[in-house]
Amino acid sequence: RGVFYVLSPVVDIARDPRWGRIEETFGEDPYLVSEMGVAAVEGLQGPGKFERLPPNHVFATLKHFTGHGQPDSGTNAGPSEASERELRENFFPPFRAVIERTSVGAVMPSYNEIDGVPSHSNTWLRGKVLRGEWGFDGLISSDYNGVDQLASLHHVAADNAEAARMALLAGVDSELPEGEAYATLAGQVDAGKVDPALIDRACARVLTFKMRAGLF
Repeated sequence: RGVFYVLSPVVDIARDPRWGRIEETFGEDPYLVSEMGVAAVEGLQGPGKFERLPPNHVFATLKHFTGHGQPDSGTNAGPSEASERELRENFFPPFRAVIERTSVGAVMPSYNEIDGVPSHSNTWLRGKVLRGEWGFDGLISSDYNGVDQLASLHHVAADNAEAARMALLAGVDSELPEGEAYATLAGQVDAGKVDPALIDRACARVLTFKMRAGLF
């Protein structure tokens, strides 16, 4: 069909049985989820590390980064009251294992927030941990409507334009599904509200992703 990129697998650990998306996960144990995650990514992409996507394979997406499986009251997209130790001991390991053992193509932020910071605007999660500590060099794509939810759900942005600025600064390279918030970025660059270097960074990652997929 020509598809080269899929939004799978889910490597959230499930820690609250009330959570409505628990059936999407591989379970509650970080080690089990890590191994299942690696196997799923290798099944989609092919084994090991590579620079170019092998023929008849598709890039995988790790989701949802992170703390998604332990929301307040079990409510999907609710805040996750997880300490950094809890994150590092339980929620981070499946993502880190896949990133270190495969060439996984993409990572998707989660809908929730940690310590009041939504994942789609969390510079620490993506800048320091994901790209800094773990050396991830692939694509970061938003969850569906995750960028505009910075305004409509989390209320940390006044509107879609501010939401786009926050997500772009935090390293979200591509907005799914329609890109309504990111559609404001060109005008914001013209108005001097967005540094063109941030646009260049995101575009370079998207183009590199397409090159690695063999689209050019």
